[in-house]
Amino acid sequence: MSRLFSLRRGGLIAAALSISLIATGCAPSQSSADAADGDAVLRVGIQKPTSLIPGNSTGLFANTVVGAVFDGLVAFDPVSGQPQNLVAETIESDDQRVWKITLKDGWTFHNGEAVDAEAFARGWNAAVAPENAWVQAKQFSNIVGYDAVAPAEGEPTAEVLAGVTVDGPLQLTVELVEPDSQFPFLLAKSYYSPIPQAALDDPEGFAKQPIGNGAYRVTEPWTGGAEIVTERYDDYAGGDVLNGGVVFQVYTGNDIAYTDYEAGSVDIVSLNPADIPTAEASYPDLVRRAAVDDWRNYLSLPTYLPGYDDPQIRKALSLAIDRDAIITSLLDGEAHVATDVDIPVSVGYRDDACGELCQYDPERAKQLWDEAGGIPGELRIASVTGTGREIWAEAIARQWSDVFGVEVKLDQVASENTWPGIKSREVQSPVTLGAPAGHPSPIDTLGPSYSSSGSVNGSFYHNDAFDALLQQAAATGDPDEQKALYNEAKDLVIADMPSILLWTYPSTYVVSERAQAYEPDAFNKGEFSQVAVN
Repeated sequence: MSRLFSLRRGGLIAAALSISLIATGCAPSQSSADAADGDAVLRVGIQKPTSLIPGNSTGLFANTVVGAVFDGLVAFDPVSGQPQNLVAETIESDDQRVWKITLKDGWTFHNGEAVDAEAFARGWNAAVAPENAWVQAKQFSNIVGYDAVAPAEGEPTAEVLAGVTVDGPLQLTVELVEPDSQFPFLLAKSYYSPIPQAALDDPEGFAKQPIGNGAYRVTEPWTGGAEIVTERYDDYAGGDVLNGGVVFQVYTGNDIAYTDYEAGSVDIVSLNPADIPTAEASYPDLVRRAAVDDWRNYLSLPTYLPGYDDPQIRKALSLAIDRDAIITSLLDGEAHVATDVDIPVSVGYRDDACGELCQYDPERAKQLWDEAGGIPGELRIASVTGTGREIWAEAIARQWSDVFGVEVKLDQVASENTWPGIKSREVQSPVTLGAPAGHPSPIDTLGPSYSSSGSVNGSFYHNDAFDALLQQAAATGDPDEQKALYNEAKDLVIADMPSILLWTYPSTYVVSERAQAYEPDAFNKGEFSQVAVN
C-alpha cells in the first residue's frame, strides 16, 4: 500500500443558528400530520464536531455525525450494550489474540465502492499513519506492528500494520500484541470504520465531505458552517431507513439549541440539566431520557503541574466540593453523586467505591491542603462553553474559595477547542468534562480516560500497575475474574485521584412532535435511521 495522506483541520468557527423566541407551553410543531413521511428530513442539534473523519474524530458531537455516516463491523444492542455483528458476518478467536473476521457481502460506500476487507485495513492503517496525526491512532496500539508504523521515538520502519492481513475480499485477520477479550467492543467504535479508496485519492475532499457506508450520505462539503446536510443512502445494507435524511444543526451550546427548538427549528436537542424542568413543564410528552445514568461529569486535573501532582492536594480538592448541594440547587435533582470511576450503565458499577473521598468534608479538605502546601499561583477552573457546566463550575469555585481561602477564577473554553487545548497542555487548570457511555464495560471509561495510552486521558495519568491490570482484565475470559481486576484498577484511580468524580445522570433530550419516535441510545451514537418522521 502506498504511503497515506495528510490532512488538516478546518478552522472556521461554527455560527449559531438564528434564534427567535416564541411563547412556550405548546409543543413545537413543524408538522402534526399523523402519517409518517419517509422522505421527511430530521433536524438534530449538535455542537461543532472536531472532525468528520472516523479515525480523527473525538467527542459526542463528532461521533453523532460519524455514527450516522459510517457503519463498522459491530454495533451495540441498545438495551444490553452487547456487541452485535453489523458489517461483520463472523468474528472469531480461539485465544483472544488472533481474530478471524468475515464480512457480509453487499455493503457499499456512498460512491459505490465495495466495503471489503481492504477498506477496513485501509481505514486502520490511515488512522495510525504518523503523517496524518489522527487523534485515535493509539486505539490501534495493541495491533502487531503498531510500534513499527508509529514509533514513540525515531523513524517508522513500516508503512502498514503487520498484524492486519487481508486474506480475501471478505476475510480479514487481526493479530494483537496482547490477548483482548474486549476487542469486539472496540470494533464498534467509529474509529474502526472502513474508508474508501477515494479517501486516499482526495484526502482534502474526504475531510470535508466524507464518503461512508452508513445510513446517511453527506451531500455537500462541510467547512465548519452551521449545518451538516445528509440524505438517506438508498443502497444502505444495514436495514430500512425510515426518514429522508438528517440535517445536523451546529450550535455553540445546548442552551441555544433549546431556544431554537422552542422556535420550532430543530427536532432533537440534548438538554442541559438546568433546562430539563422547563422542558418537562412545557413539553411533558416530548422529553426523552436514557433508562439508566449514562453520563458522568468530572473535573480533569493537570497532574503534570506543581500542586496538582500531589494526590493529597487532589483529594483535598475533591473533599471541598459539596456535590449534594450542587445537585439539589443547580441540577434540579437530575444527577446522582458519583460513587465509582465509571458510569452506572456499566457492568460492575459500585455504589460506595469512592467513599469519603467523594463526600463533602471541608475540615479534612483544609487539613490536607495545608499539610501539602496548597497550589502555587492562581487557582482556576476551565468550563466548556454551551454545556451548562459553567453554572456548577462557578459553584465549585466558590466552595474551593471558601474552604481554602484563596481566589478561584473561572475560564471558558470553546467546545471544539477543549480537547486540543487539554492534549497540548495549553489548558493548564482543572477542566469541567462530561463523558457518555460507549458500551457497558468498565474498560469503556478506564481505557480512554486513565490508561497511559488513553485517547481522552486529559489528566495525563500514568500508573504502570493500572495499565497492567487493564491488560490482565482484557486477557481473561472469566467474567468474575475480569470484574475483580477492573475493580482493583478502579481502586487505584480513586486512590490516585487524577480526576475528581462528581456526578452521573441520564442523557435527556427534547423532541418535536414530528420526531416522537426518537429514543436515546446510550451506545450507538447517531442512530436516527429508525425515527419515522410524522
